[in-house]
Amino acid sequence: MIAALMPGARAVLRRITDLGGTASYDDVQQHFTYHPTNPIPLSRIGGSLTSIKAAQRRHGPDAAGPLLQRDERARRYHIGDALLPGLTRAFALADARPDLLRGTSAASA
Repeated sequence: MIAALMPGARAVLRRITDLGGTASYDDVQQHFTYHPTNPIPLSRIGGSLTSIKAAQRRHGPDAAGPLLQRDERARRYHIGDALLPGLTRAFALADARPDLLRGTSAASA
């Protein structure tokens, strides 16, 4: 499912994962507004977060709970504790094999 995300949404999901699975909207916004390699304009942060939900609906298992949960009052995003270790491993694997996120194999690259 991570490979199905747009690069901006993937970067946002990774940032929340790196923060231990919980981050405020402002944390995400401040991190990416002036990010040196993956800047996301203020006007696109919400869309990046929304596309995580959209990708899960298209590619995730049926009847799965939300990957990224939002507390509207506190403006905080949270990844379930059961999902966090798997995401951490997936991002570590993506670091070792970036071709997996591009949909190509190392042999054909």
